[in-house]
Amino acid sequence: MRIRNREVQGLGLESARSIGVLFNAKDELTFKVIRDFSTELRGGGLRQVKALGFVPKTEVASFLQSSQDFDFFSKEDFNWFFKPQGRKVVGFMSEPFDILIDLRLNRSIPVLFIVGLSRAQFKVGRFGEGYKDFYDLMINVDDNADLGYLVTQIKHYLSMLNQKK
Repeated sequence: MRIRNREVQGLGLESARSIGVLFNAKDELTFKVIRDFSTELRGGGLRQVKALGFVPKTEVASFLQSSQDFDFFSKEDFNWFFKPQGRKVVGFMSEPFDILIDLRLNRSIPVLFIVGLSRAQFKVGRFGEGYKDFYDLMINVDDNADLGYLVTQIKHYLSMLNQKK
């Protein structure tokens, strides 16, 4: 992260033109929430939205196969130091998104590598002790909060940024 230079810009949803979404693709219900949120973020085609989901196994589940604008990665996309090396992951990290939204409820070192090395101008994720170097905006939700609640909170706070007065 020390070698990655980026200029932090606190962008809201109104002014963002490209958004990256990082998520855990553990089940069909989770994926539906992410897919609906991505569609909403696109704003009728006004924004480019790319989503990258972690799958626990190398093979992608059938409910994920028919999705467009979604890429998936697994443990095989990291080396034994947990540094990302897969083509999809490295490409996602290289994208200069206006906003990167991490929608994972559970933390993992390999995925924090992606957040830390991302070229995004503004990074948003769930609050966690020791993660202030990874995110520009952290949302504090209860440990038992579900993904829908985290999405609602992120939309609320991002819509507050750059509002015209």
